[in-house]
Amino acid sequence: MGPVTMTFTYGRKQTSYDEFYNAHLHRKINEAKKKNGSHAKVIVGASGTWQYNYDPKKIQEYGLYAVLEGELGGIAPEIDGHAGQFFNKLIGGEFDNMNPFVKSDFKVEVKEFGRDAEKFHGRFIHYWDEPEIDDIPDIVEPSMHGMVEVMRGCGRGCKFCDVTLRPLRYYPPEKVKREIEVNIKKGGQRNAWLHSDDIFVYGLDPRKTKNMAPNREALEELFTAVMSAGVVHTNPTHGTLAGAIADEKLIPNISKIINSSSTNKIGIQCGFETGSLRLIGKYADRKLSPYKPEEWHWVVKEGVKTLNEHHWIPAFTLIMGLDNAETEEDAWDTIRLISELEKEQPESMFTTTPLTFVPIGLLEKSEFFDIGNEMTAAQLGVMYKTWQHNFKYGIQKFMNKTGQNGPLRRKAFTTLAKTLGGVPLSAMEKYARKKGAEHRKSN
Repeated sequence: MGPVTMTFTYGRKQTSYDEFYNAHLHRKINEAKKKNGSHAKVIVGASGTWQYNYDPKKIQEYGLYAVLEGELGGIAPEIDGHAGQFFNKLIGGEFDNMNPFVKSDFKVEVKEFGRDAEKFHGRFIHYWDEPEIDDIPDIVEPSMHGMVEVMRGCGRGCKFCDVTLRPLRYYPPEKVKREIEVNIKKGGQRNAWLHSDDIFVYGLDPRKTKNMAPNREALEELFTAVMSAGVVHTNPTHGTLAGAIADEKLIPNISKIINSSSTNKIGIQCGFETGSLRLIGKYADRKLSPYKPEEWHWVVKEGVKTLNEHHWIPAFTLIMGLDNAETEEDAWDTIRLISELEKEQPESMFTTTPLTFVPIGLLEKSEFFDIGNEMTAAQLGVMYKTWQHNFKYGIQKFMNKTGQNGPLRRKAFTTLAKTLGGVPLSAMEKYARKKGAEHRKSN
């Protein structure tokens, strides 16, 4: 039920592979329990547990004993020091009827969903004591795609994101290097994919640092340690445009350290969110710090220019139906900003992906944006414009220059993308013709 799933399954009108596999896994577990007469308690946890609040039927459908909420990262050692206590309480049945007035690191809440014959119940076990960096163990086996964490939390305070609710913690460069070495020695990796929610926040204290100014020295030390591990390529997962341009020496210096070039492009996912100055000011003003909401268009354009000049390619994500408060004019502002970028920087390299609004973070009491039933003509225009940009610019102009695969594989993938890339555009045009004149204007 995340933004990507909700968008590309048309508001869950289709079943995603993740949902299909999750259901399949629970069926196998329940079949095994029934076959063996087992009374094992099935617990789910990690960062996706919020979804059970929005589809509580799954709790009973999957036969879940409880949903464990907290910063677990999906592995028990992340509650090191409390793991034994947790499993002892679980085995001893203490979570069945835990007294809420007894002091404990775990709080049990039985929630009731729905009404009358459609009532559903679920047991939620809360553990909110975030581990210190020293309590988080190093990886001992290779991670997927060479990804390693470098920090947790963000500090930007965007209202539509739950990461901002977590405290900021930074992995020391030597810890990051050790984990990369595991990927090299045991997994044969030649690249390091650095996970953060805003790499340009690394090393700073947003409560003390004026205007979220990047800590260039800390970032240079981090990337130097990464490259010293022996990788030939590295890139961060996420970063803000404002952070990238707030210090004019930052991107040039990091680019030298990581050897970015025309043959070694650096990808980074950035939140474009919206072209609406009204929405960006209301929901993500600190995302722009040290700049002001009215400077957002300039920040986007300058960010693309700066990153591209040093061989970085931003992959933008946008939010459709933000807090269900997006007007037609807000959507057209987004279309106009993308069009201005194309006109003013015709050789620029960036991609755009629209994702539907999902109520998390400070907006968890809001409703999902229902793309299947609520998409206006202007919002269809946003989808059309973003895919049109990706097809005309991303696929046609620079896809074959990116990626770490060999030239033959890149060429084969680019050829396939060019062949099929126009299919979604044709589908949207057909949909607009079916809907009428107002929607046809969005294409």
